[in-house]
Amino acid sequence: MRLNLSKGLTHVQEQVSPDSLTNDCGGEGCKVYRTDIPRQKIVINVEKEFDLRGDSRKRCDRLLFYRNRNILFAVPIELKGRGKGDESQVLDQLKSGLEFAATLVQDLKEPVYVPIVFTKRGIREANPKHQKRELKMKFKGKTLTVLTGRCGRKNNLANLLSEAGYL
Repeated sequence: MRLNLSKGLTHVQEQVSPDSLTNDCGGEGCKVYRTDIPRQKIVINVEKEFDLRGDSRKRCDRLLFYRNRNILFAVPIELKGRGKGDESQVLDQLKSGLEFAATLVQDLKEPVYVPIVFTKRGIREANPKHQKRELKMKFKGKTLTVLTGRCGRKNNLANLLSEAGYL
């Protein structure tokens, strides 16, 4: 699955097992379309990679790295294809994905981190009395907005990234 990748993407690819590299951003009963995503990308099945490393921490499902406008993007993706995702669990899984991504790029110029969750039925909020709000999380001293999309919608990944200004 070797492509002619940019230096940063090659650096990331060399740090993970070839067995955990995949072409698919979806899974867990959740379809994610890669249409209109840059061709030069790496998708890591984080569950498989953590299992190979003997790492039992919480983990997101996929980790997408791509380059756009000479910027490296690290995109942890959590998939909730069955039922509603629990807000605190989703945030913990995405945080673990962000931390893992940071270890893979520590020798590179800091990437832009973009956490994403795809659900079939939405997120079960920690405090449901509040109005619908964006999920936010802190990472490396920055507040990140978690992009939220629906499983199975055409161009769901590209639409989310594009609408947020990352494509």
